[in-house]
Amino acid sequence: MPKKYEYAPSLTRYDLAGLKVSLVYPPYGAIKNEPGIRAVKENYGVFPSLSLLYVAGLLEAAGAKVQYLDVNAENLSMEETVARLKAFGPSYIGYTITTYLFYQTLSWVREIKARVPVPTIVGGVHMGMYPVETLSHDCLDYGVTGEAELTLAELLATLEGGGDLSKVKGIVYRGPDGKPRVTPEAPMLGNVDEAPFPARHLQDNSLYYSFISKYKNFSGLMTSRGCPYRCIFCEQGGLRFRPRSPKNVVDEIELAVKEHGVREFDFFDSAFTIQKRRVIEICEEIDRRGLDIVWAARTRVDCVNEETLRAMAKGGCIRIYYGVESGNRQVLRTLLKASDLEKCKETIALTRKAGIDTFGYFMVGNPGEDHATVRQTIRFALDLDLDYAQFSKTTPMPGTEMYRMFMEEFGVDYWREYILDESKDQYIPRPDCQLTEAEIQELTQLAYLRFYYRPKYMVRAVSRMKSWEELRRSASTAWQMIAQAPEGQYQEMDLS
Repeated sequence: MPKKYEYAPSLTRYDLAGLKVSLVYPPYGAIKNEPGIRAVKENYGVFPSLSLLYVAGLLEAAGAKVQYLDVNAENLSMEETVARLKAFGPSYIGYTITTYLFYQTLSWVREIKARVPVPTIVGGVHMGMYPVETLSHDCLDYGVTGEAELTLAELLATLEGGGDLSKVKGIVYRGPDGKPRVTPEAPMLGNVDEAPFPARHLQDNSLYYSFISKYKNFSGLMTSRGCPYRCIFCEQGGLRFRPRSPKNVVDEIELAVKEHGVREFDFFDSAFTIQKRRVIEICEEIDRRGLDIVWAARTRVDCVNEETLRAMAKGGCIRIYYGVESGNRQVLRTLLKASDLEKCKETIALTRKAGIDTFGYFMVGNPGEDHATVRQTIRFALDLDLDYAQFSKTTPMPGTEMYRMFMEEFGVDYWREYILDESKDQYIPRPDCQLTEAEIQELTQLAYLRFYYRPKYMVRAVSRMKSWEELRRSASTAWQMIAQAPEGQYQEMDLS
């Protein structure tokens, strides 16, 4: 049985013994500029916050006592959340924050801060893009602008010791004049094997599931950070790829299985199979240790081969999420995705041959998109005969090449204005796209109906369901998907 934690000295040089920190994961719901349509968003599943669980593991390694509250998974009210926080008595409360869910999270931060008046710390990819704008909100006190491993413990130790915050790299804080100050960027963790494992012991692992997960307990897992590919819609594109070693990955899996009863994992890597030899070694190690698990992973259609697929199937992989994105070659070239549609068909066939379910990701509203290209994508998704498909509305997110294209075309930093002023919350148009928000919504809904309401598909789907709960989730999603949105709901932002 591997040790629970093995950290580099650089991650534990700050002593936080006796310090109490609460981490809160607020509830979230459907909002305007998210990729998913409402019916899918509300029924997709309940996933753990790996980012906060990583932070919890880091803080515990430094000696802090940590409380973790997943408000969404536990279905806690504000009163219940505040009562638990007061009973624990934290010195700091931490949150992860995303750009498009900014105000959903902020509403909880404000209310909690009013009732439990201790300093708040926020982190997440968002903080590296809009640190000053984020701290324009008084309920937020400090932010971590990069990865937490080489910053957070130092920030807390400096606060506790009354030190100079300007010396701490990778943070944003308010100076004596009350204005936000951003320190120089902190280095990224070089060897990601040195990071603590997510602190799954702080949560009830039986609460989590995806709409197609088969077993409890269910959990997420990251085997790498960054991605060498440069898809224009992805925040991870071009970030240095830093894989964990096969032993380190399987050590975490074994701990989750033996200590927390986890039977199913979802690997959240942007492209799990970038290094095929590493993937094979992970699968062989899972098999060698006799771990009775199943798992799913995400990757590209041009990033697997038959040998890798066979190893993945033997190692417990039951589903691969492929980023297909479009059935139009020119759209794919614009997205910087593989544009070989025949290769895509070949990969799906090889995956099916290996006994692994196939799940295709598709996007509606890409640059260069019109009604014809979307219908081409729908036909391609049907021709592939995937086991599952997800059709998302393309959303220009900050930090991506697509968002740079948006700002160049429309001359406005929409997300910056939105973070500064909630009244700016409007539907964001797509760069070089001929479709309106209403048309994108309708075409996305059409894609789902065409894919999931085929008689052949419905018979297959019902035959493989394992429980009444899975049937209930599917029926609920289907009913909501059929319901049409009210007229006039999709008014786009005024850029005149």
